[in-house]
Amino acid sequence: MDLDEAKTCKFLAIEEGVLRVCLVSTINSELIPIGFFGSEWLRLEKNRLRNFDLRLEALNEVKFKITSTHDCANEVDSIFHNHWLLILCMIKSSTQVEIRICRLIAILVFSFGRRNKESYTLPFELSHSQIALLVGCTRSTVTRQIGFMKEKGLICSDKYQFGILVSEKLIAQESTFVEYLQFT
Repeated sequence: MDLDEAKTCKFLAIEEGVLRVCLVSTINSELIPIGFFGSEWLRLEKNRLRNFDLRLEALNEVKFKITSTHDCANEVDSIFHNHWLLILCMIKSSTQVEIRICRLIAILVFSFGRRNKESYTLPFELSHSQIALLVGCTRSTVTRQIGFMKEKGLICSDKYQFGILVSEKLIAQESTFVEYLQFT
């Protein structure tokens, strides 16, 4: 969903679910990932959106509203000043694609997932193209790496829900990275 109407509003309120937020340049159509958000308020700075359209992608069942006022008691972060920008930059800093993908999955599990008996569940899947954009490689490289990760038992599709089962091994492997990203 591309939102021109966001340029006239001041806030994005996500009531439930997870949204992937990107900017789309009105000059050259470049897609710029901003982050992943769930159950929070974000401030939309109209003056900074002037050369961009806002793209919201629902990763699971989502309820949200775009409004001119906010009724949140807490301070509202700007869509341009959020911890996801730093996280995505840190993920891209690794030289190995498999590590970048593992780190992305681990931080998404930490932020939006839940613990199962012997694994973790990420309640949504990202396309290989989406992952490639986020970690800085090609879609075919992501497809190959995801295949290797499935062979190693690090991830598999959740047969009962639209999501991904993530092994304890992957979470343990990336626990130091995730530990340093705990901003709350």
